Amino acid sequence: MTCLAARCAFVCLVLAVAAACHAAGSEAGRLPLAYRTANGAYPWTGRLFAIGWQDLTQAPSPDLWEAGDRLDRRTVPSRRIFTYAAPDGGSARAIPLQWDAVTEALHIGDNASVDWLRGDQTRPGLRPRDTRLANAAGARVRVVAPPAWSPGKAGHAGFRLRYSLRRHLAWHGTVDGLLHAFDAATGEERAAYLPGALLPYAIAMPAPGTPTVPPPCPRPEAQDVTLRGEWRTVLLCGVPANAAAGNPAAAFVLDVTDPDGQMPFVPIWEIAATNALPLAARGPVRAAGIRGPDGLRWFAVGIVDASPNDVVNVARAGLALLPLDKPAGAAWAGQYAIRTLPLPERDCLGGPAAGQLVAVSVLSDLTGAALAAYATDDAGQLWRFPLADARQAGANPATACLYRMRVSAQPAREEAPVLLGSPTAPLVIYGAGNELAAVPDGPATRSATARTPRQVTAEVADNGHILRATSGGAQDPGWRLTLPHAGEQLVEIEPVFPGYLLFVTRTPDGAQRSYLVLAATGESVAQRSTGERLLVATGQLLPPGASVFATRTELPGTPAQPGGTGRQAFALSVWAATGNAVTQIAQTLATRRTGRLRWREIVGPAREDAP
Repeated sequence: MTCLAARCAFVCLVLAVAAACHAAGSEAGRLPLAYRTANGAYPWTGRLFAIGWQDLTQAPSPDLWEAGDRLDRRTVPSRRIFTYAAPDGGSARAIPLQWDAVTEALHIGDNASVDWLRGDQTRPGLRPRDTRLANAAGARVRVVAPPAWSPGKAGHAGFRLRYSLRRHLAWHGTVDGLLHAFDAATGEERAAYLPGALLPYAIAMPAPGTPTVPPPCPRPEAQDVTLRGEWRTVLLCGVPANAAAGNPAAAFVLDVTDPDGQMPFVPIWEIAATNALPLAARGPVRAAGIRGPDGLRWFAVGIVDASPNDVVNVARAGLALLPLDKPAGAAWAGQYAIRTLPLPERDCLGGPAAGQLVAVSVLSDLTGAALAAYATDDAGQLWRFPLADARQAGANPATACLYRMRVSAQPAREEAPVLLGSPTAPLVIYGAGNELAAVPDGPATRSATARTPRQVTAEVADNGHILRATSGGAQDPGWRLTLPHAGEQLVEIEPVFPGYLLFVTRTPDGAQRSYLVLAATGESVAQRSTGERLLVATGQLLPPGASVFATRTELPGTPAQPGGTGRQAFALSVWAATGNAVTQIAQTLATRRTGRLRWREIVGPAREDAP
């Protein structure tokens, strides 16, 4: 689940599987469907609302809880806030954010500033607040749920059963440098983390007039990985550089496997950008399991910018693979050396590849092994980095430019590509400027310059647009859509089960619209229970400041007959939440064929032995 900033509120989208989580597990009926953030009374304070209701047939009650209100009810000593320290070359560890501990370990800070960060509002002369919760400034919410069923991942079944009842945590970063872990069912803060890379800048923030720091982990990513032969759940985060605050870009990883343990999370490592490794915190930091002689070894996949001119060996922009199994106190060398995958010398048009990457997604197979990374750049191009052979030394000559937007790309937002379909022939969907494209990447696809994906046209209808794919002509699989309003840009995009995309756009005047389309074609389609498709309007204008999310309700379907297939049916609803109301914006009927066991796309064998 994710949220992103607007001036007065934030747009939120929810993966369709959230509806299933809402109805199953130990917290059934209490989990939010989405999250909405809003500004506080001061530019540096904010609110986080949980949106949901127990029965979709009843009138919605939008706000289940508000995190700032919960924080303000807490006593300062009751909060568990930690930071990261590696004092005097010793082993790195998490320490409580308390004046004596911070001063002793890091030799910075004073009593008043540390107490302010912990929530003390009695200190005179410091920055005023109407709530202890700071502003999100574009950071999104990520809910880490109990481990999901993952057939094919060796040894994962036991891990899933052991932690099947762990609580759902909503992770949320704010401009005081804190990454909060809220109980998703109650809104209570379980713990918070202040990355070491932001600590000196956050300590200075309580003084009036000083700059705020960027939210840590604006695009949180969670993944089950194996570390030293054991399955763990990790949260991967990037910290954006901020010229006003002066902090460098950084990345860090937390072990969040056991939120009810003695430590609700354990820092694995942190790393800050340098001239030699110019890490960028754009987009999410991904996890990739890469095959080696001893099985899968997991890495964090982040973006690196081109080296600055004062570096002797100037390198192009690309990706960095950072070993997740590196002990916190070990050097980034030897078996823990960082591997880089630079862009090739030429781009899609044959010119120098001089752009910077914007965001990356990783494609994996059923066993968890990474096959490729797909990254977008600020020229509207889509790049494929094969990862199956990334363990080999040297540059990867197979990195290729798959597609370039046909319109002049404006500065791209940090939206990572959406990957759909099978591992052998994925459909990669991304946006840049005022265009979206769905690019197939299979053995039969042609070069980027020769691609002619089907154009999706927009026809005005029913306070929105009917999106229809053109027919005829020699066209590749995939599609492209030019957004129908002047200056319209993609804000966020998420897959919605089964087989749909929900994306939100914004025009320069601040107007926001939501689109629900069939991912395979880009069309706005409703499907009858028989499988017949009907074109419907989408792209409806949203209320000012509304948050957007989707829900899914299963409808009576057609059971499978002996020797044949059945069909499941779902109602996909798009909702807009404002401060005091939730309104249904659109509804689409979706169906999918199923087999005798109602399972799909499971390729064996499913191994459940040791990892």
